[in-house]
Amino acid sequence: MKFLAVLFVSFCVYTQCTGDLAHEQAVTACEQQSGVTPEILAEMQAHKFDNPKLGAYIHCVQKVVKFQNEAGELQVDNIKAKLKKDGHNDAVIQQVEEQCCHNKDTPEKTAVEFTKCSWNLLHPKKHH
Repeated sequence: MKFLAVLFVSFCVYTQCTGDLAHEQAVTACEQQSGVTPEILAEMQAHKFDNPKLGAYIHCVQKVVKFQNEAGELQVDNIKAKLKKDGHNDAVIQQVEEQCCHNKDTPEKTAVEFTKCSWNLLHPKKHH
């Protein structure tokens, strides 16, 4: 469940779980920089990712949690370490790496596509 929070971080779920003020401030900055609203964040929970502000927000947050670097490239080792820490088995981690860890044309597209793909793999029952 913590991985879900890292991925979606809507309403600062991740920062509240960790109690890390620096992360909380960074996520708040991402909200402000991207112009994302609570309504747009709610769209993410409905698995709707077509709002450009949402892509900018997810990319910003993934930089904060070190899932993407400044250039927008996925940091596979960091992602795998987080999955392992959250108790996912090696088979699931390998599946996420093989199916979801692909850089796209833009950092925002990379962030959104990784989020959608990993969500579907880690929580398949939620989207049938």
